[in-house]
Amino acid sequence: MNENEFIDKWNAEKPQYAAWGAYVIEYISSGLLKNGKNLNEFLKIPVKYRLKENQSLLDKAFSRKDKNYKDPYNEIEDKVGARFVVLLIDDIRIICEIVLNNSNWDIDSCKHFDVDRDRDPLLFTYQSVHFVVRPKTDLTSNGSTIKAGTPCELQIRTLLQHAHAELTHDAIYKSKRTVKPKVHRIVAKSMALIETTDDFFSEATRYLNYGPLQEHNILTELDNVYFLLTNIKPSNQKSSLVIWDTFEQLIDENLINLIKKFVNKYEHIGETIKQNYNNNSVYPQSIVLFVYWMLKHRRTILIRDWPLHMSVLESFAIDMSVSLQVDS
Repeated sequence: MNENEFIDKWNAEKPQYAAWGAYVIEYISSGLLKNGKNLNEFLKIPVKYRLKENQSLLDKAFSRKDKNYKDPYNEIEDKVGARFVVLLIDDIRIICEIVLNNSNWDIDSCKHFDVDRDRDPLLFTYQSVHFVVRPKTDLTSNGSTIKAGTPCELQIRTLLQHAHAELTHDAIYKSKRTVKPKVHRIVAKSMALIETTDDFFSEATRYLNYGPLQEHNILTELDNVYFLLTNIKPSNQKSSLVIWDTFEQLIDENLINLIKKFVNKYEHIGETIKQNYNNNSVYPQSIVLFVYWMLKHRRTILIRDWPLHMSVLESFAIDMSVSLQVDS
């Protein structure tokens, strides 16, 4: 296959590759949504597939001595690709799990920084996770037939890894000039710093996001109680986290059972919430059940440490016929 034939074939198949790139992005994005991720927050750069430009493809197929392709058109695996950029190392693993759990495509794991580190622990170099995914059977998407075996390259990086790659990868690892050892050393030092920072970010986030609420699965359990009482899905906001943080010392493995017994005793609570649903922003949140329980069983602590405007608590006190005057 000469260069003209190569480009003619590529131009004819571009719609197929574009459809496959879009399909892969949609599948992974849907998986993230099912994991409860807000794509606008979780993905630090909007994800778009990119098709390799004609000249770049010809250069890779016919000019680069380091490749030695026997069948360049079919051996080049990044004719279409997509890049997912996230904040944390743990976020990369979430996407990897989504990719690896799809039984409808074949997966080649081309590069994974965890494997690289285990293989050469003293090396600090370009980090990323690369997969090539291929559909096992023909499929139709966006009006195009995607043939079995069509490759799409996936790159999955943290934001810091991406910054490093954007700054150095083309200049150094794809350079056609000899790069001085000093430059390699500077880049290696920056990669070591990035790897350390990534690890610190992940460790800090785990501490921030894990506590008694997560240990005892309080949020999910309380949401379920709220829904059973009201037949409304709760809409939890930041104010609920402020309340939980204030009264964290009261969270233990018995809390949900105590609240369940409490709401069974006060059967009017579900109707009260529905009647007052639009009165303030806390009624639509499952934390309201915790507040009701505290009004009856931890009233002094609740009044003393209440972190929101007092008028909000006054509404709940009226619902439960409880005074906010603390006995001296």
